[in-house]
Amino acid sequence: MKKLLLLFAVSLLVSCNNTAVQKVVSSLSPDAEIVEVEVNTPAGYLSTANGKVDAFDGDPSNLELWDKYIDAHNNKDLEAIREMNADSTQQFGSFKVYDAFGDLVNGVDNHIERLSGWFEAENPQWNTFFSYAMKVDGQIGEWVISGHRLKRTVDGEEKMSVDLADVYIEDGKIGAFYIYTRAVPPPPPAE
Repeated sequence: MKKLLLLFAVSLLVSCNNTAVQKVVSSLSPDAEIVEVEVNTPAGYLSTANGKVDAFDGDPSNLELWDKYIDAHNNKDLEAIREMNADSTQQFGSFKVYDAFGDLVNGVDNHIERLSGWFEAENPQWNTFFSYAMKVDGQIGEWVISGHRLKRTVDGEEKMSVDLADVYIEDGKIGAFYIYTRAVPPPPPAE
């Protein structure tokens, strides 16, 4: 049983993409050999006009920033949202939101004004179900890809959607984001 557990542990460690772990695992064999492996292999890519650009795991602190941003939205804390928005970034210029309906919100003040009206009209509430931080080669900032359920009240009726946010973060601030949405149909009437 001990050998089986050791074999399982070694297999788990070998599957990790970490040079230090590989060195330790290699030293467990009688003829230890240091094996160098590439650390931080690309997790994905971004297709551009110039070809594919590698994307890597990003800074986890960006996930915390996005979670705080969503919390501020749920709490309707416009000042906290304003503080987390970047006035401008090298990647996008002024703060931008590309919404799910093809509209562009340009600038922090415009964003806060639109949120204020939306909060009042529909009382939106977000419930995040996943987030992933990534860094694209050649870009100054990083990205968070995040999915959430959005509940709104429209004309007294509850509406649900599942949204994907593609969020650009530079210097610890939200610089821009794209929103993609899919409506969740209401449940069938009770019989």
